[in-house]
Amino acid sequence: MKNDLPYLNQARLDCIFDYVYDSVGINEGKAIFEDERLVDFFEMLKSMQNFNYRHRSNDTHPLFHLLNDRVFIFERNSEGTTMWLALILAIKELYGFSDEKLVVVPQSE
Repeated sequence: MKNDLPYLNQARLDCIFDYVYDSVGINEGKAIFEDERLVDFFEMLKSMQNFNYRHRSNDTHPLFHLLNDRVFIFERNSEGTTMWLALILAIKELYGFSDEKLVVVPQSE
């Protein structure tokens, strides 16, 4: 994990993934995280998710095969799945997770 990034415990991952389909603004985000730094972090993840969703579908596609049926159960040919993968790609790249680490992150505490 990279220095100075928030630790991704299960509670934080749950909060992040609860809003995978939403474009949550900073005012709404304050309710889910305990401090301004985490709110800003969440906003950054949502921006990265949006960019990945709109412009990096070829980069999200390999995550489907990596995570489907191992960590998540995704629908095929679904915009919702693409939104999940775009957010997961943002987390993976921001933290520098390998594929192996990405598979165990939701299960580690």
